[in-house]
Amino acid sequence: MNNTFSLNRFGKLLAMDGKKYLRNFGITLAILCSINIGNWLISMVFNATIFTFWRWFTIYVAVFLSIILVPAKAFRDINLPREGVYYAILPVSNLEKYLSYVLYCVMTPVFVIFFSWGLDSLLTLIPIGGFENYIENLSITDAMMDLFNDEGVVDSSALAGTGYFEMMKKIGSMELWNYLVGFLFTLGLFMLGNLLFKTHKTGKTLGITIGISYVISTALQTVMILFHYNDFLAANSSSAPFNALSSLTTGTMTASILVNALLTIGIYVGLFFKLKTQKY
Repeated sequence: MNNTFSLNRFGKLLAMDGKKYLRNFGITLAILCSINIGNWLISMVFNATIFTFWRWFTIYVAVFLSIILVPAKAFRDINLPREGVYYAILPVSNLEKYLSYVLYCVMTPVFVIFFSWGLDSLLTLIPIGGFENYIENLSITDAMMDLFNDEGVVDSSALAGTGYFEMMKKIGSMELWNYLVGFLFTLGLFMLGNLLFKTHKTGKTLGITIGISYVISTALQTVMILFHYNDFLAANSSSAPFNALSSLTTGTMTASILVNALLTIGIYVGLFFKLKTQKY
């Protein structure tokens, strides 16, 4: 079967993979989507308020777990010696297999984040429990400011126009791209690990991912300090700390996003060819 695409054939493959997906990952998906119910039950039993930041963090953990778990659990037999042969001889093209694999893995964390967010909003409507405010957005920067306001640490409105506020606004404007690239990069690694390893797929890939992330972050920090040495010195002085720290931070984030974007493209290209040449 060559790398052609037939919508009818692709639809049948999606249906077949969907049944396997629900059988292998359905219960895990339901647990991950409902994990914030635990926070709500705790708040109801102990009559405590659960701040929006902690509810946001719970959703973030659920999304991260879905990213690292879905390839190996939902498509665990894709490269196994016996079960994988059946997948290999399916009358569908490599492109269709690739698109189905990527689609289910990518849509899983997307579904988890929006379903969890919607469920959290419904729990907030219930008059009992400690979900007093809605999670208005899923930005870590804004979530941290909400936590500061809730705890009475600082009034975010008082920071408007300050160097700190401007720095956080710059970081926040890049946050979406940082999340998107990081999400695709991490998911791509675990999808590739699912094809490379036959046992302990998630654990082995997680170890490699931590190692790669450490090397990349260390290299980026070193390069940014060399190219922004003056900003680095100023950030540790009292002359203009926020301006210097803002320049250093946004520069590092920009470089990180670009490097991760290039690596992500390489991973997904490699993923296609690995699936195409998979040996059983």
